[in-house]
Amino acid sequence: MNAFKRMKNIIDSNLNSTLDKMEDPQKMIRLMISELEETLAKARTSLATRIADKAARTEEKRELEASLRRWEDRAKLAVEKGRDDLAREALGEKKHVAQRLQALNDELAQYEGIIASQRDQIVKLEEKLQEIRDKERTLVARAYHAKEKKKVVETLRESDSSAMCQKFSDLEAKIERMEADAEMAGFTGTKGTEAQFAEMERNDEIEAELNKLKAAMASPKAADKASADKPKTAGDTDKTASKKNEEK
Repeated sequence: MNAFKRMKNIIDSNLNSTLDKMEDPQKMIRLMISELEETLAKARTSLATRIADKAARTEEKRELEASLRRWEDRAKLAVEKGRDDLAREALGEKKHVAQRLQALNDELAQYEGIIASQRDQIVKLEEKLQEIRDKERTLVARAYHAKEKKKVVETLRESDSSAMCQKFSDLEAKIERMEADAEMAGFTGTKGTEAQFAEMERNDEIEAELNKLKAAMASPKAADKASADKPKTAGDTDKTASKKNEEK
């Protein structure tokens, strides 16, 4: 019965717990299949042995039943012959055979129960073995997925710890210092050649625009001044006087 106890442990085992501890899920599942096949072979051998034992006991039962009938017939024969003493002996042997037959019937009943149980367990074992064979790829994929998922969860859990947060803060501060150093490395304190030329060109453009504006503003004033400095003619004097008379 050790083989069937082992079989029951395999069938009732927690597959997820087993996969969680394994290094190679595929190797572990194949090992389980191998163990189930081995257990199934032993279970079949045990069943065959029990069936053979039952057959032997059944044959023994037939012999005892025949012996029981024979001693009963002998007891009757002894009574008919007036040999009560032999009849008593025959009946004693009959009783002894009947006791052995009763014990054998009880033993055969136990064999019936054992064989029925073994057959039922073998059927379940065969179904479980076939199920694992059919689902081998799926189980392996699920096992690997579960292991990877567990790693991710553990990593996230570790990232929530104060030590991990401190490491992240230190790294962030280090990067900020590197960025600041890079900015300072590009700052010389004086303008580069390109910047100086750009500033000169910009200043030249402003000066040109300023001169243009001054010239534009100076043109109307020059015209007015020239008109004011021009000598007046007699006609102009008469026109001016006439205009003043009209205004009066």
